[in-house]
Amino acid sequence: MGYITQEEAAFWAGVREQFYLTPGRVFFNGGSVGPAARPTIERVIDLLRTFESDPLHHQGHTLHPLVESAREKLATFVGTHPDRIAFVQNTTMGMNVPAQGLDFERGSEIVMSDQEYPSVRNVWRYIAERQGLTIREVPLPTPPDDPHEIVDAFASGITPKTRVLVFSHVYFTTGLVAPIQALSHVAREHDALAVIDGAHAVGMVPLNLDEVGCHFYVSSCHKWLLAPKGVGMLYIAEKFQNKVRPLIVGFNQEPSPMASRYDMQGTRDHTHVAGLGTAIDFQAEIGWETKIRPYCLGLARYLKERTREIEGSYLRVPLDPVMSGFITTFGIDGVNVGAISGRLWNDYQIETSCTNVDGVTGFRISTHFYNSYEDVDRFIDAVQEVFSQIRSEREK
Repeated sequence: MGYITQEEAAFWAGVREQFYLTPGRVFFNGGSVGPAARPTIERVIDLLRTFESDPLHHQGHTLHPLVESAREKLATFVGTHPDRIAFVQNTTMGMNVPAQGLDFERGSEIVMSDQEYPSVRNVWRYIAERQGLTIREVPLPTPPDDPHEIVDAFASGITPKTRVLVFSHVYFTTGLVAPIQALSHVAREHDALAVIDGAHAVGMVPLNLDEVGCHFYVSSCHKWLLAPKGVGMLYIAEKFQNKVRPLIVGFNQEPSPMASRYDMQGTRDHTHVAGLGTAIDFQAEIGWETKIRPYCLGLARYLKERTREIEGSYLRVPLDPVMSGFITTFGIDGVNVGAISGRLWNDYQIETSCTNVDGVTGFRISTHFYNSYEDVDRFIDAVQEVFSQIRSEREK
C-alpha cells in the first residue's frame, strides 16, 4: 500500500481488538457516537459492582477521588487547570450553562454561523426569544481556502450590539477545523463572549484552552475521546467563575472557586465519569500525539485521495490538515448520497453518516484509530459499485 508498513498495520489491527465493534462491519460514524474501548467499559463495570456493594461508602471514598482524577486528566488533555472544568452530560447540556446562566441586555446580538449544530442553535434561539435578543447568522465558505476566510465571515456579522460569538471548533457539517484562537480574539476585541462548541474537537485536534482565550468551551467526551456515554465537559474562564447561574441548583448554591460547582447535581451514577480517566489513559498509553493523531490524519488523507476516483465527487472539507481532522465530507454530482448510504449499510455493512450544507447532501465519514486503510478501500469500492448500480437502474 505504501502508506503504512505491515508492522504498523498489524499494530493498529491489534488495537482494534480492544473494542467491542462487530467483526465484519465498518464503523465510520464515530463522529456521532464513538465506541468506548474494552478497558474503559470493563473498568466502569468493575466500579459499578464495587459501588453497589456499599453505595454510600463507595460514593465518597471510591468514586469521588476517581472523578477528581478524571477531571485532572481531562484538564491536562485540553490544556487548562482542573478548577476550570465542570462535568456535564454532553455538549448540549454544557451550552445551556452560559446561555441560561447569564443575563444579556435587551437588544443585544448573538453572532453564529449558518452551520452550527441544531441543538446549539436552538439553545440560543430560545434565549434570544426569552431575553429579547437578535441572532445574526453568517454564511461559512464551504470549503474555505484559508482560515482567514472563516474569521472574516464571523467579523462581517459583528456590530456594536454584539455580545456573544458562538462558533464550533470542528464543524459537524463538514469537519472543518476553525481557527478558534483567532475567533476568540475577535470576540474579545468587540467586548463579546467567545462560546465554543467543541463537541468534535476533544480527541481529534490539539487543544490548549489557556492559550485559546475563549470564555466558555463545551464538548462531548463520548465522540473522539471514546469516553463512556453521558460524559461531557464545560470549560469556564476564571473571570466567569461564580458569575454564571448554575443550570441545576442544589448543594452548589454557594459560590466556589472551582468549576465543579457547575457539575451535574444530585445523586447519579459517577462510574461513567470515573471511566473517563481510563479512556484518557487508554489513548495516552497508545500515544495520542505521537501515534493516534498522525495515524488518523494519514487515514483521512488517504480517504480524501481515494474519493477522487469516484466520478463527480468533490470534497467539502479542506485538504490542509490545519483546517481538517478525522472527518472527511464529500458529495457526488447528480446522486442521492443518502440513498447510497442506505445501500452501504444494507448490502455491505458499512455504517456512514450524511450531512446537508447549502441544500446539498454529502457523506460525512469519521475515521478513528480503530479503522483501517482496508476499511477505506472497502468503502470506496462499495460506493463505486452502488454508483454503477444506480446508473444502470436509470438507464433501464
